[in-house]
Amino acid sequence: MHFEEKRKSERFRFKHLVQYEKLLDDGSFDIPYTVYARDVSITGISFYSVESMKINSKVRVAFELEKKKISFMGQVVRMEIVEGPQPGFMAGVHIEKIDDEVKKWFTDFIRKINIYNVLKDMDFYNVVDIHFVAGYPPIIKKIGELSILKSEPISEAVMKIMLFNLLDDERSKQFIEEKETNFVFHYKDNIRFRVNLHVQQGKVEAVFRLIPDRIQLPHQLGLPVPVEQLIMENRNGLILIAGRTGSGKSTTLASMIEFLNNKRMSLVITIEKPIEYIHTNKTCIIKQREVGKDTLSFSNAARNALRQSPDVLLIGEILDPETMEVAITAAETGMLVISSIHAADSSQALDRIISFFPAELQKHMLTRLSLILKGIVTQSLLPQKDSKKLIVASEVMLMNSAMRRVVRDGDFKQIPTIIQMNGNIGMQSMRSSIEQCIAKGLVDIHYLQE
Repeated sequence: MHFEEKRKSERFRFKHLVQYEKLLDDGSFDIPYTVYARDVSITGISFYSVESMKINSKVRVAFELEKKKISFMGQVVRMEIVEGPQPGFMAGVHIEKIDDEVKKWFTDFIRKINIYNVLKDMDFYNVVDIHFVAGYPPIIKKIGELSILKSEPISEAVMKIMLFNLLDDERSKQFIEEKETNFVFHYKDNIRFRVNLHVQQGKVEAVFRLIPDRIQLPHQLGLPVPVEQLIMENRNGLILIAGRTGSGKSTTLASMIEFLNNKRMSLVITIEKPIEYIHTNKTCIIKQREVGKDTLSFSNAARNALRQSPDVLLIGEILDPETMEVAITAAETGMLVISSIHAADSSQALDRIISFFPAELQKHMLTRLSLILKGIVTQSLLPQKDSKKLIVASEVMLMNSAMRRVVRDGDFKQIPTIIQMNGNIGMQSMRSSIEQCIAKGLVDIHYLQE
């Protein structure tokens, strides 16, 4: 079956109130029941019924969508017993008789809630994000520009059903409880998106971020030489990738693991939320665990990784003291731990780490950190001059005796000076990195003032 035909033939989740009435032998209808539907397609619907109905029996089904009343006669083609705390029945009904105008509207509605129909004509070249905002057509974000597609606006009802169809039962339950979720959506071929689903003024909306189709090595991303040296020269300790949201930290983490995967034999465990890049084992054995799917939390997975004896532990993001504590402990026990943290520079990254812990423990944590920290790479993405690409600028903080003393004493204001004085061993400031980009004609000079 052709790809698009296959998508159009599928059923869609449809947790919507419907009313059904059984057709009796005398031609009249039984009392109406209001129940929840489970799924829908252009040929039929399934819903929870209060009783078992005979196969081939007739029912009238009605519901409202976008202030449009949908009603049709159908034939029961499937009955299932529903197990659970409230046992019941599930009826599958095939549409037999429906008004032509209603059928046309309903078929068009089913077409609209199919995300594949929305994405199929898009040009993904240089696309960074696709924003789905209720009441608007898809909004495309490319480097330095935002544009609204010239297509039909997506209504609030269509948006909600379309996006909910991307969730499995467990993630759907999580979203209802937490009002947001993150996951990876495999579209087709080598096109994948990291999806953030959220609620905005009561409306379900989403951002789709395009994931590159191949994992580049650090030097291919434009990262400085010390990044690859940090990985090759250290078999234990802690390496942190810092940066603001959207600065490419996840891409850099994947790049570092792929570099290892080409260079040395190691057992690697990654803990991610969600898993964006899929690694294929080369010289390494790589186990990728997804928070929410394979494990309950970063901290739980990291703690248990201590018993799984990895050589390298990647923690996608450090968000809490429990995860930070485990990361430091793992580094102390002889693992190479690589992780990311939200921070604008090395000083802020260290401030954030220490703020996880109460005042009476901070001195102790700084001492531990000074002994196991190998380096912090802070990155920022800048639009390339006269181009539709982004380039990376980086601050590189490496550990030497002076930097270990500064970290141990918590005297973070000295970090910029030490970085500036140690360019000969690979350290560099963000300003120096941007200046190099300007000198090469890659970015505009105004980025030095930002």
